[in-house]
Amino acid sequence: MGHADQADSGARALAARMLERTEEVADAVTARINALIPAYAERVPAAGLRRSVAEHYRVVFRGLLDPTLDGDAPADLAGRSRAAEGVPMSAVFEAYQIFLSFIWQHLAEAADRDEVPARTAVHAASELWRRLSGFTDVMSDSYRCELEARIRSHEQRRSALVQALLEGHLSEPELWEAADVLRLPHSGPYVVIAARVAGAGEHGVAGIEDGLRDLSITSAWRLQHDVEIGVASLTRAPDQLDQLVAALTGGSAGRVGVSPLFDDLTGTAQALKLARIALRGSSGTGKVVVFGRDSLSVAAASAPDVMSRLSRAILSGLEPMAPEDRAVLLDTFGAWLNHGGSADEAARLLFVHPNTVRYRLRRLEERTGRTLSDPRHVAELSLAFEVDRGRVAASGEAQRAGPQRRVEPPRRVPGL
Repeated sequence: MGHADQADSGARALAARMLERTEEVADAVTARINALIPAYAERVPAAGLRRSVAEHYRVVFRGLLDPTLDGDAPADLAGRSRAAEGVPMSAVFEAYQIFLSFIWQHLAEAADRDEVPARTAVHAASELWRRLSGFTDVMSDSYRCELEARIRSHEQRRSALVQALLEGHLSEPELWEAADVLRLPHSGPYVVIAARVAGAGEHGVAGIEDGLRDLSITSAWRLQHDVEIGVASLTRAPDQLDQLVAALTGGSAGRVGVSPLFDDLTGTAQALKLARIALRGSSGTGKVVVFGRDSLSVAAASAPDVMSRLSRAILSGLEPMAPEDRAVLLDTFGAWLNHGGSADEAARLLFVHPNTVRYRLRRLEERTGRTLSDPRHVAELSLAFEVDRGRVAASGEAQRAGPQRRVEPPRRVPGL
C-alpha cells in the first residue's frame, strides 16, 4: 500500500472514531455558541442549533469516508434559517469559527491520543479545511438569498398595505395592524404626499423615506405609474411640516402635492384626493404645494376645465403674441408676484433693469385690460397665471413621458 493510500485509510479510520462522538460534540459546541454569542441565545431555538451542529459535524467526517459526498445541505439550511431568525451574518460567521476551532482541537487530540501518523493527520486536516470552507461559502450565499427574498416580501406587503390604506379599504382593526407594520403611530397628525414621477417605475422623490427618517419623520410609500405616494407622521407639526416640504423640495424629480394635516388614518383616502389637487396646482419641477398654504395654486387646480376656460378668457389678449414674448410677460408677472409686487426684487431675479420689469408689466396690463393697482384685477391675473403655469408644466411632462408617435398625413376627402 502506498503512502497516499495509507493516509487515506488512516484518515477514514480517524473519521469513523470521530463520528462516534457526534452527540457529545453537538452538545458541547451548542453550549459554547449560546454562551459566547448573545444573538444565538436570544433568537435561535437550542434544539434547532444542536441539530444543525450535529449535521455539520457528520458531513465533515463522512466526507473523509466518502470524498464524493455532497455536504452542502446543512450549510444551506443554516444560512436560510439564521437569516429568517434575524441573526446577523457576523454572528453566524462567529458561530462557524467556534465550530471549526472545537473540531480542530478534538481532531488534534484524537490524532495525538491514537498516535495517528503525521501524514494521516495532515491529510485529514486538509480535507477538513476544504469542507469547512465550502460550508461558509454555501451558508453566506443562502443567507443572502433568504434575506433578499424576505426584504422583497416585506416591501411587497408594505406596498400593498399602503395601497389599501390610500383606497380606504381597511376596517378599524385592520388600520391599527397596518399602522404597526408600516411603523406609523396610531394617531396623527399625518399628511399624504403625491409626487409626480418622470416615468413608470421611477421614483418621484428618490431616497425620501430614509431622508425623512433622519428628520424623525416616519413614512410609508407606494410607487404607482404616474405618482409616488407617501403617508407621513408629523408628531411635531407644524415644524416638521416645514422640514418635510424642504426635504421634498430638495429631492423631488417633479412636482409634489401635500395634503393638509389630518388626525385619523380613516381620513387617508380623502387626504390623497387633496394631495393630488395640490399636485395639479404645482407649476414646476421641485415645486411643492401644500393644500391650504398656497390657496391660489390649489384653487387653480380644483376644477381644471372651468379654471382653464377662465384663464384663457383673462389672458386672451396675449394669444396673438409670439409664444416666447407671451412667456416673458408671464414670467415677469410671476417674479413680481413672488417678490411682493417689487419691481426691483423681480428685476434682480430676472437679471434685468427694474424699468424693464415695469415696461413688461405695463404691456401685460394693456394686453389683458387689467391694472395691477386694482386688487381685484391682481387676483384675477394671479389665478389665471397659476392655471397657465400648471398647464405648461403638465404639457411638458406629457411630452417627456409620452411615446413618440408617427404623425399620419391628412387623408384627402373627395369633394374637399
